[in-house]
Amino acid sequence: MIGDDGAEADGEEGLAFLDRWMVLARTTQNKKLVTKRAIDAGAGVGRVTKLVLLKRYDTVRLVEADPNWSRRSQVYLGRKRSKGCTFVCSRLEDIQPQTVIAWGEPADVVWLQWTLQYLTDQDAIRTLKSLASSLVIGTGVLIVKENRPYAPARLDRFQMDTPDGPHERYDLTRTDMHHRLLFQKAGLIVDLNEMGVETNTYALVLNSE
Repeated sequence: MIGDDGAEADGEEGLAFLDRWMVLARTTQNKKLVTKRAIDAGAGVGRVTKLVLLKRYDTVRLVEADPNWSRRSQVYLGRKRSKGCTFVCSRLEDIQPQTVIAWGEPADVVWLQWTLQYLTDQDAIRTLKSLASSLVIGTGVLIVKENRPYAPARLDRFQMDTPDGPHERYDLTRTDMHHRLLFQKAGLIVDLNEMGVETNTYALVLNSE
């Protein structure tokens, strides 16, 4: 994930959302949460790891497709923080259930931010399924944060941003309804959802039915 002027604010927002889900899970669902292992999927430079995950979890596995970003994340996090991290270079859509098994013990949280927008629906569903299979059964949570269509765009239509600025990226923004369909097809249900100015953040848990 590329750092920018809004990095600190985004980190605070993410941490607050995670804390609210933890309160919900503990108080209304009587879940005995463990905060040992986290996965930062599509980690980029490691901003979510630094500003959110390492503040609540003992260890983080950073999964990033670009080897340059993966190397830069170790510098960004610094030697002390990196001791609690494992760095994996892999495309998310290439992850298989056997890959997750090879990672070792299941994760208490998987964080997936601003990544699904670069995947096709089919790859997004496959990625969600694979990452969900890495969660601790019963208490694990998959956090997804993605852009949403915002004014003047219609909330029920796709929105695409064409290349602009130094990074020149195409961003495909799905609607809330479309995201929920992807989650359903991946066997996940929305446990908590909050709408930001330009984003939607979801806490997803495995559908036990």
